Amino acid sequence: MANKALLISGIEYKVRKLIEQIRLLRKENKNLQQQTELLQNEKEQLQRMLNDKENKIVKQSLAEALESKYGVEKGLEIIDELIKEIDRSIDVISE
Repeated sequence: MANKALLISGIEYKVRKLIEQIRLLRKENKNLQQQTELLQNEKEQLQRMLNDKENKIVKQSLAEALESKYGVEKGLEIIDELIKEIDRSIDVISE
């Protein structure tokens, strides 16, 4: 009978240990999920910043290219025409 009680006691101890490990793993998993979400948000923010900077570089390069080829006034006219064409395209797509 003592062997059964000792066996049961050992099993209960191991079950309690497993339950505690599960609790700790769930807590760690929750923390890791929160960290993942924060990092994902940070990544998205950095991606938006990168896209903005790339757009600025493209605009600056275009402006410099137009300025060097046509001069400031003609370059501005070309940019204005491109903007109007883009606006017309947006209007057509929106319909």
